[in-house]
Amino acid sequence: MKRYMLALLSITIPLVISACATNPVTKKSNFVLMSEKQELELGQQAAAQVAKQLPLLPETDPLVRYVDSVGQKVAAKADRPELFYHFNVVDTTDINAFALPGGYIYINRGLLTHLNSEAELAAVLGHEIGHVTARHAVKQYTKAQAYQIGMAVTSIFLPMPYGSNMLTDLVATAVIQGYGREAELQSDELSIKYLTRAGYDPEATIGILKTLKRLEDLDTKEKTDAGEKVDKYHGAFASHPETEQRIRDAINLEEKQQGHHGIVNRKAMLTALDGYPYGDSPEQGAVVGRRFLHPELGIQLKFPKDWVITNTPSSLQARLRKEKVFFLMQLKELSKRQSPAEVLRHAFPSNKLFGIVESDTQAGMPHAEALIRMSAPHVSQAMISSHVFLIGSKAFLLSMWANRNVFDQYRDQFAQIARSFKRYDKQKDGDVPRIHLYTWQAGDSWQKLAERNRQILGRFTPEKLAALNGMSVNSLPAIGQLIKNVQ
Repeated sequence: MKRYMLALLSITIPLVISACATNPVTKKSNFVLMSEKQELELGQQAAAQVAKQLPLLPETDPLVRYVDSVGQKVAAKADRPELFYHFNVVDTTDINAFALPGGYIYINRGLLTHLNSEAELAAVLGHEIGHVTARHAVKQYTKAQAYQIGMAVTSIFLPMPYGSNMLTDLVATAVIQGYGREAELQSDELSIKYLTRAGYDPEATIGILKTLKRLEDLDTKEKTDAGEKVDKYHGAFASHPETEQRIRDAINLEEKQQGHHGIVNRKAMLTALDGYPYGDSPEQGAVVGRRFLHPELGIQLKFPKDWVITNTPSSLQARLRKEKVFFLMQLKELSKRQSPAEVLRHAFPSNKLFGIVESDTQAGMPHAEALIRMSAPHVSQAMISSHVFLIGSKAFLLSMWANRNVFDQYRDQFAQIARSFKRYDKQKDGDVPRIHLYTWQAGDSWQKLAERNRQILGRFTPEKLAALNGMSVNSLPAIGQLIKNVQ
């Protein structure tokens, strides 16, 4: 259960008189409805909103400083070097990066952890810089105005996957899903040009291509049978394999002009990631195998085998694989003292409560439970087993449900999950999974590494460890090679 929520950004831009402006990249005249001054003002407003609504690592964080140092090298070789570029790290696990108008670049920690060289980092940042230099947001704004003249653009950005179904304007959709195939591909080509000018190896772009595809396949493999949504990075080559040849042609052109192999700097990238969380941070809670730990809230619980666990900004969710059997945990901040039974009665309609609400104490926490007969997500005729645990002013509401006809088949599993809810102790229960560098030894395999780490990332731990290092589970690093491990 991540302890932050996102609201829609509300940024309005006055409609301006249409004009033609020279594109900084193509040097051609473009019809646009936004001046550069307005573009920069929009970027500042949007960046201020993002800083309030997204969990950003502080500027003084070593990883942020490293990202900024690489980004500034690439930006200095871009088509709009006069801009001040700002590079930020979003402290979430999403495989994503995005740019706001005027030079505000963001990369999610989830994407960073899967990069395996400084050159790959330069390629990702170069792609987002390309959106800025080519003024893709301005072009998209102009297209949006063609549909809704006189209407201000709102919700200019919301990062995936949070709240994307609430967005209606074209610009917001463009930033979430990309600016369209041709614009994304243009940013890929600009990235290749910029990172090559900065001295990096443009072949890193192909490495990212393969990593994104591998992560997409793994995510699909893991989530499809559980019925969960699969999110994708918005880069053009993530969903259009046929564009690889065009990217390859751009790389060959830059390599000929460069005349030598560029910087890769694998060790610097891995060293920068050492010690950072692999998944969610302690402030957001983390899934560790079949357990969920939330060090900041001081709680933990454990699921039986074959449950798929998903940590979202507003709740902890789980589902029994291939079954319509669900779990949901939500946090409610109480404004006045209530008993657990009172919390339950306020949470559900009184005429839906089935059976007696039982109050007791579990693991030193006031606790109550009840059965509720009502419709629930994905199950219209559901029976719900609901539990409330109190810790100070915080009420944790755990709900588990299935169709009424089969509810009794899963009652023992529901009870097992509820009994596992207890206080978290770091000394006894361990930390969230973190990246630690490891030197590959003779006889190692991804499967053996996963077993030594007690399948810390779930049943797909071998595949995830391999993908973390830019490899398939059937490929092995060279003996003595430095890799990223998760412990």
